[in-house]
Amino acid sequence: MNTMIEKRWKRLGLSPALLVFIVALAGLPFAIYWVVYGHAQNEALRNAQQFSRVISTFRSYYATNVAGRILGSGGAAIVLTENYHQLQGGVPIPATLSIELGDLLQKNQLDDGFSAAFVSDAPFKHRDRGPLDDFQQDALDHFRQRPDDRELWRVEKSPWGGDQVRLAIPVRMEATCVGCHNGHPQSPRNDWKVGDVRGLQDVTVALSLTEQADDTWLFGLYLLFFVGSAGAALREHKKANAQLAQSNDELSMSQSYLEDSEYRLKLKVDELSTLTTVMQKAPFGITFADPAQPDMPLVYVNDAFLEQTGYTADEVLGRNCRFLQGPDTRPEAVQRVREAIQNEETAEIEILNYRKNGEPFWNRFLVFPSYDSDGRLLHYVGCQTDITDLKRAEQEREAMVGELQESMKLESMGLTIAGIAHDLNTPIGVAVTAASHVEQQVRKLTAMTAAPELDRGQLDKVSQTLAKSAALIGNNLNKAATLVRSFKQTTADASRNEWRMLQIRPFMDSVLQALSPLVQRAKCTVELHCPDRLEVYTEPGSLMQVITNLVLNATLHAFEGVEDRRITLTVEADEQTMTLEVRDNGRGMSEDALAKAFTPFFTTRRQAGGSGLGLFSSRRAVELVLGGRIQVMSVVGEGTSFVIRLPRQHTPTHRPA
Repeated sequence: MNTMIEKRWKRLGLSPALLVFIVALAGLPFAIYWVVYGHAQNEALRNAQQFSRVISTFRSYYATNVAGRILGSGGAAIVLTENYHQLQGGVPIPATLSIELGDLLQKNQLDDGFSAAFVSDAPFKHRDRGPLDDFQQDALDHFRQRPDDRELWRVEKSPWGGDQVRLAIPVRMEATCVGCHNGHPQSPRNDWKVGDVRGLQDVTVALSLTEQADDTWLFGLYLLFFVGSAGAALREHKKANAQLAQSNDELSMSQSYLEDSEYRLKLKVDELSTLTTVMQKAPFGITFADPAQPDMPLVYVNDAFLEQTGYTADEVLGRNCRFLQGPDTRPEAVQRVREAIQNEETAEIEILNYRKNGEPFWNRFLVFPSYDSDGRLLHYVGCQTDITDLKRAEQEREAMVGELQESMKLESMGLTIAGIAHDLNTPIGVAVTAASHVEQQVRKLTAMTAAPELDRGQLDKVSQTLAKSAALIGNNLNKAATLVRSFKQTTADASRNEWRMLQIRPFMDSVLQALSPLVQRAKCTVELHCPDRLEVYTEPGSLMQVITNLVLNATLHAFEGVEDRRITLTVEADEQTMTLEVRDNGRGMSEDALAKAFTPFFTTRRQAGGSGLGLFSSRRAVELVLGGRIQVMSVVGEGTSFVIRLPRQHTPTHRPA
C-alpha cells in the first residue's frame, strides 16, 4: 500500500521532503502567531506578578512599620482609621490604603491595559463595594480551600476586546490587623484569626502581541527550519528520478516476499489443521461457546463430547449448553459457571449433567476464556470429563467409612460392656452369698422358735446377722444398679444418633462411670474438671465414642513403665465454642508416631491387638459429624494431650453414610 502511494507521488513530481516543505510553509502564520501570543502571555503574567509583589510588600511594610507602630505607641494624636480623611490626625488602615491605592492605579492606568484592585467578600458595612466577579469569587474559594497556594491566574477576554491576564494574590490577616478588625463596629466579622484570607489583590495586565514579535527567538528558529526544509525539498526532488529507477528492483523483491509469505501461511494452515485434529480426537469433551452471539451458543464440539452426551453435532451447535442440565443439577454449580463467565475467569466445577436419553452423569467441567493477540475475548472453552465411576467409588468409600465408624462405635461400646460385666460380678456375687447366708439364718431362726424354750441371746445374735446380711445385699445391689444405669444411659446415647441439647457434666460423669472398670484395671486415676451447667447442642453417641477412644487409647498405649498413671479431662467453654482436653502423664509420642497419629491402621501396639483405627475414627467423628477440630500435642517423657474444639450451636450438614 505504501509503495503504491509513493509511486503516485513520484508521477506528480512530489516527494516526502517536498511535502514537508509545503506543510511547513502553510503553517508559518500559525506558528508566528502562537509564538508571539505565548510570549505576550508570559510577559503579562510576569508584570502582574511583579506588581502584585510590590503592592504586597508595600502593604505589609505599611501594616508593620506604620500602622503597627501607631497602634503600639498608645498615642492619641494619630488615629488609625478607614475614615482618616474625616478626622484630624487620621491615618488610613492597611486595607483602606490597598483599596484606594488600587482604585487610583486602576483609574490612572486603565487606558494602558493595566488595573489593580483590593477586593473582599466581607467589606466594612459603610463601604459601597460592588459584587465580586466570577474570577474574584473563584480565587477567594480557591485560597480558603488550599491555604498553601500563593497565587491564581487565568487568561480571559478584556472589556475592550483583546486578551488580558488576571492575577489574584491572597491578602491574609496579620497580627496587627486581627485586633482592629475584630473590634471595629463596622466590621462584618469579629472572629478573624491570623492567616485568614481577608480578600484579594486583583491585578489585570493586557496582552500586547505587537510589542513581543520583535524579540521572539523561536520565530528565528522557525525561519531557519523553513529555509532548511526548502533546501532539503529541492535535493529530494532531484533524487526522485533516481529512486524511480529502483522501483522495478523493489517490485521484484516484493514478489519474492509474497512467495515467502505464502509458504509461511501454508505452514500455519497445516499447524492449525493438526491442532484441530488433536482437539477433535481428544479423549475428553471440548466445546467452544461464542460470547459475541446472543445466549452464547456452542460453535464447536468434538467427538468425545458427542459420545459423552449422546447428541449429534446438528443437535447441539447453535444452542447454549444449559440443555445438559436436569432436575437434580445443583443450582450452586450452575451459579459458579455463570460467575466464571461473567468475571472472565477459569473455573473447575463438578456438575451433574444428563445425556440425551435422560441418564445422569457426573461431569468435571473446566471452563476458561480464550483471547486473540489484541486481548479481545473470542470464545469460552469448556472441557468435560465423565467422572461418574469416580463419584460412585467415592460414595461406596463413604459408605464403607460410615460402616467402619459404626463398627468402631460398637467396638467402644463392647469394651465398655465387657468392663461393666466384669465389675457387675463382684457386687452381684457378694449379694448372692449374703442371700444364701440369710437363708441359713432363717432356717436357724425357725428351729429356735419351734423349741420349747427360746434362747434370747441366740435370737439376738441371729437378728444381728440378718441385719448385716440385708445391708450387705442392699449396698452391693445399689452398686450393681449404678453400673447398670450408667451403662443404660451410655448405650442409649450411643445408639440413638440424634442431635439434642446435652448437659455436659452429667454426660461426662456417666461415660467415665461406664469406663471406670477398664480404667481401674489399667491402674489409672481419672480427674474431670467441667462446669456444672454447661450445655452443648451435639450428637451424644459420637461424642461418647470420641471420649471412650481417647481414654482407652491412653490406658492401652501411654503408661507402659509408668507408676503414677493419671488421665485428666478438662472442659472449658465460651459463648461459641466448647474445648475438651484429654491429657495423660504417660510416655509421650515420638515425632514419627505423632505425625501418623490419625492415619488409619497405624498403631504401635499391633502385637497387643491394636487396630490403628481408634484415633482415625475419632478424628472423623469430630470433624465430619460434630463439626469441630481435633489436634494432638505430645512431648516424649511428659505425656500426650488431645484438644477438641466443638461449636456449642451446630447444625449438622454432613454425616458419614
